[in-house]
Amino acid sequence: MSYVGSLLALTAFTMSAKSLALIAFTALALPSLAATRLTYVMHGKNVQVIWPTSAFPLRYDVETKLAEVLPGGASAVDRAFALWALPDTVMSFQASGPSVSTIAGYDKTNGITLSDSLMRDNGFLAMTTNWYDDNGNLTEGDIQIDRAVATGGYNVEQTIAHEIGHLLGLDHSAVLSAVMYPFIGHGNTPIALDSDDRVAIASMYSRNDPALSGATLRGRVSGDNGGIFAAQVVAVSDRGEAVATGLTDNSGEFLLTGLPAGKYRLYAEPLDGPVDSQNLAGVWRQAKLISFPTSFFDGPAMQVENGRVYGNLAVSSAGTSALNPRWIGTSSGDRGDFSLSTTPISVSAGQRITIAIAGDGFTSGMTTYEILNPALRRVSDFRYASNYVYATWDVAPNADTSSAIVLVRSGNEMATLTGALKIASVSSPPRRRLSK
Repeated sequence: MSYVGSLLALTAFTMSAKSLALIAFTALALPSLAATRLTYVMHGKNVQVIWPTSAFPLRYDVETKLAEVLPGGASAVDRAFALWALPDTVMSFQASGPSVSTIAGYDKTNGITLSDSLMRDNGFLAMTTNWYDDNGNLTEGDIQIDRAVATGGYNVEQTIAHEIGHLLGLDHSAVLSAVMYPFIGHGNTPIALDSDDRVAIASMYSRNDPALSGATLRGRVSGDNGGIFAAQVVAVSDRGEAVATGLTDNSGEFLLTGLPAGKYRLYAEPLDGPVDSQNLAGVWRQAKLISFPTSFFDGPAMQVENGRVYGNLAVSSAGTSALNPRWIGTSSGDRGDFSLSTTPISVSAGQRITIAIAGDGFTSGMTTYEILNPALRRVSDFRYASNYVYATWDVAPNADTSSAIVLVRSGNEMATLTGALKIASVSSPPRRRLSK
């Protein structure tokens, strides 16, 4: 059995405050899942695919032709694999060296090869094909990289790291700052795994007892017709970072595991774009869009401890919502021209920057937004132009490197762009990340 995952290029567009056209762009029983893992129906059961511990160190071969074309050659592939070799996990990797005989196809070898047809025939920048047995044990993964990644100015390491996440058993993430977010822009700045990536993969391949390596949160998301299938549940730290996410099963149940000890709030949001169920694989594609309003768990922030389980966390989200933020962009100073896209923006400690949020259901004079990170402070009024709102923000000089959530409000409605900002401390260069 096999799975094919892909990565798409992203095209930004420009909005101006002076002139702007309005832009519109039968469930099976599932286990409760932490993160978004590749899950398929096998013999009537839903099975998550994973490499057995005996598979590590996981060997991979790089095609010579790909090594010659990629900036950085085979070293770029090695660095991308090294990102996933987290402490306290069983994961380790071993390169076999560039080989002229490496091909894409089932041959019991994990190959990374060059393709000249993915963009031409399918519009993909990269694609991963996984093979697994009836028990969900992965047996091989092949990654194909389109030549356009090397020639088109896309982030090479980020592209490869994203595909390695698929090879390891992760589906796409709806967190914009995550490596597993399914779209990618341009640039070759250094990358790192987002918190959502790290918690997800560490929960799958922990060297220790998963029940003791972090906190576990259990609960249910319900709407007008009961439990909501494939709602994204987000655990937010006290500095506004999406530390871990998961999708609800067909009964609306969720399970978040591996959360570091700390204080968290929970909210649930619909998969209504930029990522929706059609960007996912396997059983998740069966989910039908329910545009419920983003809702927080009705209670104070929770202080959680490693090894503890916190259950009966009910998130009620009745009604539907027309509010749907989709794009984010920046400009220098107080200018009203923005290049907007669905990739996260990067801001630096000590910077003053104007940030615009665009989407559906925005109302001039009514729609506002906040950034759930205390290191950012709004220093201007909100301004409007058709379907977007913008304001100027100061980033604290001592801001830590992290990601942040944008929370949009319009009347009684609330919606989010999770992981829409990347914040770089003064000691780290600004970073851009994957997108889909």
